Amino acid sequence: MRSNEVKLNAPGLKRRGKNGERLYWIARTDIAKAGYLPRVVRLSYDINDPANYRLIEAACQRLDSEMKAWAAGHKQPKHFDGTILSLSRRYQTDEASPFRQHKWNWRDRETRILKIIEAAFGQRSLATLTNNDFKRWYDVAKKPKVAGAPERIDRAVKIMKLLRQMLSFGVAAELPHCARLCAILERMRFKGPARRRVKLELHHVEDFITKAIEMGRLSLALGTALQFETMMRQRDVIGEWEPLGDTDRSLGIVLKGNRWVNGLTWADIPPTMILSKATTKTGAIVVADLKLCPLVMQVLAMVPTDKRVGPMIIDEKSGRPYAEDAYAREWRVVARAAGIPDAVKNMDARAGAISEADDALAPLDEIRSTAGHSQASTTIRYVRGSAGKSKHVAELRRLHRERKRDENGN
Repeated sequence: MRSNEVKLNAPGLKRRGKNGERLYWIARTDIAKAGYLPRVVRLSYDINDPANYRLIEAACQRLDSEMKAWAAGHKQPKHFDGTILSLSRRYQTDEASPFRQHKWNWRDRETRILKIIEAAFGQRSLATLTNNDFKRWYDVAKKPKVAGAPERIDRAVKIMKLLRQMLSFGVAAELPHCARLCAILERMRFKGPARRRVKLELHHVEDFITKAIEMGRLSLALGTALQFETMMRQRDVIGEWEPLGDTDRSLGIVLKGNRWVNGLTWADIPPTMILSKATTKTGAIVVADLKLCPLVMQVLAMVPTDKRVGPMIIDEKSGRPYAEDAYAREWRVVARAAGIPDAVKNMDARAGAISEADDALAPLDEIRSTAGHSQASTTIRYVRGSAGKSKHVAELRRLHRERKRDENGN
C-alpha cells in the first residue's frame, strides 16, 4: 500500500509537500483560536516506513489528548513526571508561566525551539541531569548542519537560554530538581555568536532604490528608504500579520485567519510630514521629519495621490501588505540585481542608519531616542565600524599637541 493511501488512527495528522512526505499535527481550529498552544507540531517521521506508523499514531493521540484536556478546562496540568518534556508542556500551558505573557510571534519562535528540545532530550529525567549534560547538549546543538558549514552557535545559545527560562519557571512553580539545575545553569557560560559586523550603507540604499524603481518595485524602494532614513525596524514599517483573536473580524485587513497590524499607513503621514509612531517592540515613540529624509521624499514623489490610502507598503504582486518572509525574499531579488552582497541583509538597514549617525558625531543619547531604544547600550550594539568619533578624537589630540608646542615655544 502506498504511503498516501495509509489510514492511521492519528487525529490532527496533516500531510504537506508534493508527495505528502512532511507530517504535521494541527490543533483543532476552535481550540487553537481559544488560545491553545502549540497550534502546529512538525512530526519527524518517515511516512514511507511502516515501522513508523505506530509512532505517528501515538504522537498524534498524545497531542490530541493534551489539547482536549486543555479545552475541557485543565489548562494547568497538575501531573508532572519529572522529565524535560513534562516541564516544557507545563511551561507552555501554565497560566503563571512567562510563556503565556509573551506576544504571539514570540511564543511561535519559542515553540519552534521547544520542539527541538522535546525531540532531542524530552524524555530525560531532571533528577539525573548534571552540568555535563548541558555542556554536551550545547556542543551537539552548535554542530554544523553539513560538513564544512559554520557552527550553529546562535541555535545552541537559544536552546540553552530557553532551558534556563523553563527551569526558572520550574523554580517558581516549586517543581522538583528545578532549583538545583537552575543554579547550575546560572554558573555555566556558553560561547555566543559573533557580533554582526555588516551594515546596509548609504550607497547600498541608493543603488537598491534605483534598481527597485527600475524593476517596478516601488514598495520595496519606499520601505527600504523609510527603514534607513528613520531608523525604524522592518516590522514597524511594513507591519505584520497576527492571528485573529476574539475581536471583530470585520475590522481591518484580514486574510486566512490573520489580521494586518502595526505597519505604516498613509494616515500616519500628516501635512507637516513629521512622522510619529509607537514601535511594536518597546512601545517607544519614534519621530522623524520626512522633509529631512531625501531618499524617502524622492520615492514618495513617485506615488500618485490617489494611491495614498491604507498601508504604505503594498506588495505589487499580491495587492496587499507583505508577509515578513515575502518582503525579505523579494528584497533579496532586487538587492542582488543592484549588486548588494548577500551577506548584507534588509535587517542591516537599522545598523547602517545608526552607524551613519554615529559617524556624523551625533550625540549617542539623540541617536538612542531617534531609534526608539530604551538604553544606550542597545544603541551601541548597532554601531558597526564607523570612524567619525575616532577621527574626531585624533583631530582633538593633534590640536592639543599643537597647543602644547606653542605654549612651550617650540
